[in-house]
Amino acid sequence: MQNDRRQFYIYDLEIGARKEGASIPTMDDLVPIFQRMKDTGRTYPIRADSATMLIGDIHINATQKFITLLVRLSDKTAPNSVTSDPTAGIFNVHAKGPNQGADFACHVLISTAQEQGFPNVYTCAIERVAGVASSLVQRLLSKLLSFEFKDDPKSFLYPHPAGGLTRQGSPRTARCCPHIELRGRPSDTLIDDINNGQITGISLVRAEAVAPVAGAAYLTKKETELRLQVDKNNLPIKLWQSLRAAFKLNAENYGVARVSYKIPGKNRSVTVEIDARTGNPLEEMYVKSFDVTNISPFLDHSAMQIVVHFRDMAIPEFLANRAI
Repeated sequence: MQNDRRQFYIYDLEIGARKEGASIPTMDDLVPIFQRMKDTGRTYPIRADSATMLIGDIHINATQKFITLLVRLSDKTAPNSVTSDPTAGIFNVHAKGPNQGADFACHVLISTAQEQGFPNVYTCAIERVAGVASSLVQRLLSKLLSFEFKDDPKSFLYPHPAGGLTRQGSPRTARCCPHIELRGRPSDTLIDDINNGQITGISLVRAEAVAPVAGAAYLTKKETELRLQVDKNNLPIKLWQSLRAAFKLNAENYGVARVSYKIPGKNRSVTVEIDARTGNPLEEMYVKSFDVTNISPFLDHSAMQIVVHFRDMAIPEFLANRAI
């Protein structure tokens, strides 16, 4: 991580509900909750209370329809930071105080306008910060919605699917706590490599219930892999789009697809795992990203508030990745 440049990964953020028939709130519905959690200083302890997450800051851009969150993590298990000047013989260890943790902060930009043709899906850009993985951002946002669900018995109400009236004559309602899911968008490089590279293998993977294998108690079932034969003389021009469509049609039985290919112009093969239902890569290295460079003033290791000049430099690329 450099003080004058940062990288953002692009995700599809989907708001979901686990009850069939439940109403799914919009991002505009959730923004006041995130604002309230920030204003009240709500924190989320993780890792057996050795680390704490929170929304450190929030900014709402109603005109351009997006919000910026500063997601912070304080980690007590992280080592003390060190600064040095070897030529001057200076070596300074900055010891953490009692109950203090090393602080990490990442900027998260979230569209409040749904992606065209994709209900409940919003473009999200997350600053790459060591120590704050996208999975932690997802956990925090979902946990804050869970806090709201428990704090306010009137939150996330929707008409009961079975209809009917209460004893007081009011329409019956039900409740369901929504959750957040982040899925990395495939990078242009990944798409180009699959379209133009040499496919060496494709398989569909189904997770299996854990069960012992006969004759070896230390072995258990994990997954079943269906290897597919590829007719290399009959590949479509837009192979990536064709594969995504095929994986989606088989997603009910096989949740993950594995594609192996040789990178064009290189004697190297790679294997990428893809969410069969959505076509999103499951590994960060294949997720679409953009860089923000020549940042001035320089950035610190962390921040208590949104760094406005840095955020403003990231906005144009973030907006360019929306399709609303």
